Amino acid sequence: MGVLAGMVVGELLGDVSQDRVRLAVRRLRRSESEEAASSDPGEVEAAVRTALADHPTTTGLPINVRALGDGVVELSGTAPSPRARQDAWEVAQGIPGADVVVNQILVEGDDVPPRHPAPSGAG
Repeated sequence: MGVLAGMVVGELLGDVSQDRVRLAVRRLRRSESEEAASSDPGEVEAAVRTALADHPTTTGLPINVRALGDGVVELSGTAPSPRARQDAWEVAQGIPGADVVVNQILVEGDDVPPRHPAPSGAG
């Protein structure tokens, strides 16, 4: 049965040679690279912003998103904890078209003073 199936497929597809396989692989790679290149930076940027706004750890954080093109997205701003900073990076990484995410987010209390300093004891 396997030989018969192989003969039928061979008749339908023609001879399978190294050159035909190489050509098919080149076409596949070209179509994948064209797909990646067609990602609109504005759309990627908007998708990252939406995803950050929808994520429980990153919603409401002052994070700026900038799509630099070629699949590169930059995050900047501040986060209240290293976990929130990491979550923002992971959320952005999950967006199609955001192939490289540069995380410039600073952690409040570690990298910069806290946004909401503790009230002083004067009263």
